[in-house]
Amino acid sequence: MYLSRGSFNLRKVRRNNPNRMALYLILIIAGLYLLNLVRAEEVQPLFVATPTATRNPVSYSEEAETQFSAGQLEKAIEAYQSAIELDATRVEYWIRLARIQVYAGQPEEAVKTAEEARLLAPENSATHAVLSLALDWTGEYEAASDAAVRAIQLDPNNALAHAYYAEILTDLQRYAQARDEAREALRLDPNSMDAYRVYGYYLESTSNYEEAIEAYKSAVQINPYLPFLYMQIGVNYRAIFEYDLAVQYFQRASAINPDDIGPYLSISRTYFQTGEYGRSSQYLESALEIDPANAAIHGQLGLVYFRSLNYESAILELGCAVDGCTWRDGDVIRVNTDVVKLGCSFVEKGCPESDKPEVQVEGLALEKTSLETYYTYSSVLAALAVPPDAPYCNRARPLFQQILAQFSDDPIVVSIMQENENICQIADGGGTGPDAAATPTLAATPTP
Repeated sequence: MYLSRGSFNLRKVRRNNPNRMALYLILIIAGLYLLNLVRAEEVQPLFVATPTATRNPVSYSEEAETQFSAGQLEKAIEAYQSAIELDATRVEYWIRLARIQVYAGQPEEAVKTAEEARLLAPENSATHAVLSLALDWTGEYEAASDAAVRAIQLDPNNALAHAYYAEILTDLQRYAQARDEAREALRLDPNSMDAYRVYGYYLESTSNYEEAIEAYKSAVQINPYLPFLYMQIGVNYRAIFEYDLAVQYFQRASAINPDDIGPYLSISRTYFQTGEYGRSSQYLESALEIDPANAAIHGQLGLVYFRSLNYESAILELGCAVDGCTWRDGDVIRVNTDVVKLGCSFVEKGCPESDKPEVQVEGLALEKTSLETYYTYSSVLAALAVPPDAPYCNRARPLFQQILAQFSDDPIVVSIMQENENICQIADGGGTGPDAAATPTLAATPTP
């Protein structure tokens, strides 16, 4: 039997809504418009990754000049290298890169860069000029001079060519000609930082320190964020015994580039000259925090300790510089010889635990620049070689022989080594005459 549904209807009757119809119509029109834009490539399709924009070389070049003006030379170098990777045919990028590499203390790299520039544009005066600058800073004065002369021949109005030639002539001690070239550079471009820097260098080299300071300050007015300009001003203030001003300018250089050890070393030397050995050693210790593997800084610190009569610390740092050592957390842990005691600053129980890594320091080769460190080390070893520490002479005597083998023509060095040997003979229980019973003293009082 079938039941009648009667008048029930389960389907809802939908009535037309004018507002809804209008909305649908708007959406359809908008969709068609968007589709046309996508087809015309004016709008990217939805859910498609946006490609990464590629920087052009000009933007890197502009960044490099900004970084250079701010004193960030390493970043400027990186930016120019990026520009060259994108466009190696732009000779001006190579020229500017080489100049900055010189000022960043990379003259050998600058020579290579400048050579590339010259290959790209052999008749371009600027390529020869920057090559002359780079060669001069590597000590190749003859080749540098040739490059500068060629630059001037190609363009007599190239102010940088005249400036760099003046610097080369100063290094060759041809001061009259250097003065003329430096002044010509300033005449051609009175707004050139390089021209004022070189003129200051010429004045400094001829002992006109006050005038040199003014020239360097003129360079600073053109570019106030180059650390090496402040360093040179400090050096000249120190030359006229204005030590406080010298330190101020070294500190300005450090403020621009806190990771550069140069200002710390210059401040340390300034305080050494004023006899403030404690402050001198503090700045050397700060330099070692930046570059703990630098044997020359260890040697300098040993010389400061030596002058301040802190012989036990001096022997550790000098031994570190000459023999090499293991360094950690501001202390010499171990000098690579069985003569010097182990442990931090002669602490017999050894160094305290530290999570800082150990640094291996390679000893300096014996040459003219390290001679003072070597003979001072030998003198401290001999002076401390008194019973029961006579074994110090076991290390001192090979040093005597090594030093004399290279510097036997230096009467002062020979005298120091002879005196040290006399002291070691006393420590061995022998004698050298009526003074054999005298208390051993240091044979030399070197200065860093």
